[in-house]
Parts: sequence; structure tokens; C-alpha cells
Amino acid sequence: MDAREQVKKDLLKFFRTYKVHTLSMNFGPLEVHIRGYNEKWKDVLQAAIDELTVEGLIEMQGRKIALTAQGKAEVLS
Repeated sequence: MDAREQVKKDLLKFFRTYKVHTLSMNFGPLEVHIRGYNEKWKDVLQAAIDELTVEGLIEMQGRKIALTAQGKAEVLS
């Protein structure tokens, strides 16, 4: 599994752990979590977000990441 796939899996796990629909990348638990990423993961973060968006699991709302209806069904069920 490459770094991009690991980040995608980690982001979805984070939503599952916190049982929320929207998380901010600027403050709060997700921002703190991302700060702990190693450089490799930080480098592929945007690509992982873009792929999750294309897959229909999340959408960007400014600097917030929100689960789509499909994402909610997969992550929170």
C-alpha cells in the first residue's frame, strides 16, 4: 500500500473514530492529527483528498472536509 492509500484509509478511519460528518483542516482534532503526519504523508495529503472526492466519499467545503451521503453510508454505518 502506498502512502496515498494509507492517508486515504487514515482519513476515513478518523471520521469513523470521531463519528462526525465534517472536519476542519485548520483547527480541531483533524488539524492536530494531520500535524503528526510524517513528510511523506503530508506530501500526498491533497492527492488523497482529491481521490476520495473523485470516489464520491468526501467533498471539500473551503478548508473543511465533509462526508458525502455515500461516504456517510460507508464510514458511519
